[in-house]
Amino acid sequence: MYDSIVQTVTLAAGLLGEMVPMMVIGVFLAELLVALKVAGRIAVLSRPLTAFACLREECGTSFLMAFVSPPAANAMLVDYHAKEIITRRELVIAAIMNSFPTVVMHWRYLLPVYIPLLGIPGLIYFGLLMLVGLAKTAVIMVAGRVVLTPAPPVQVRAVEEPAAGTFRDALREAGASSWKTLTRLLKVTVPTIIIVAFLINAGTFDRLAELMQGAGGFFPVPPEGFAIIAAQFGSFVAGASVASALLAAGDMTWQEIVLTLLVGNILTSVTRSIRWFGSSYAAIFGMRTGTEIMLISTALRNGIMAVLVVVLAYGAGWAL
Repeated sequence: MYDSIVQTVTLAAGLLGEMVPMMVIGVFLAELLVALKVAGRIAVLSRPLTAFACLREECGTSFLMAFVSPPAANAMLVDYHAKEIITRRELVIAAIMNSFPTVVMHWRYLLPVYIPLLGIPGLIYFGLLMLVGLAKTAVIMVAGRVVLTPAPPVQVRAVEEPAAGTFRDALREAGASSWKTLTRLLKVTVPTIIIVAFLINAGTFDRLAELMQGAGGFFPVPPEGFAIIAAQFGSFVAGASVASALLAAGDMTWQEIVLTLLVGNILTSVTRSIRWFGSSYAAIFGMRTGTEIMLISTALRNGIMAVLVVVLAYGAGWAL
């Protein structure tokens, strides 16, 4: 019992150590940009995307931040929503859009594993993941254009030299506002992270992973591919290693390898989303909004990926 408590506390401390600093940075940066009134200048690169989706320019700033730190980017959205700069619908749509930069930046972790182990099939698999992320972003942008009211056009004003001490005043204002927002966020984040850490140590997610592995039979995966899927529930490195061995032995073709990795990605995404729910979705957005974002994002991504698997398996004849 004592060991279990220590493990839970240790894991929770580690998760909080990863999450809280990024939340602090995101909230403070959002407050600073609001105080300085420079969000529009920073968001100019993403304005075509946000304009098409009928999102305000502040969402574009968050989208760019997601390339650096997704938790910080989402914390910015929460702060903008708390200040009534963006609506709840805009918050949900912008948060789902922020997942695309996260997918793109995964090249730092995926390519050094998949290319050495699988070669060209690994590169093809990564490219398909990017395609799914791009399609998901396109769908949510169209949804935003349908359900959101277009933001008022930005008026161009003459640039004035800031008065002396303006930046210092902005820092002071951002610090005071950030403290209020962070206090509210941490009241949800800390207990949520502790619950997630307890569930992880209790093996809840491991049992869920075992249940999800059985769903692989509904997909066009050869019997040898189930070893890859089982390994993917451990880590993507383990899945790629098993796939590499089967490919080298000639037990599976490269097409079957890519299809199996895609199917495994669909199945493992369910347990990944639930793991991330406490440490990301609920911790930052709150229980209700976090649940909505997680369900929409996961369903949209898995739906697109399932269609891709069917097209490749039966349309392109990859399943042999």
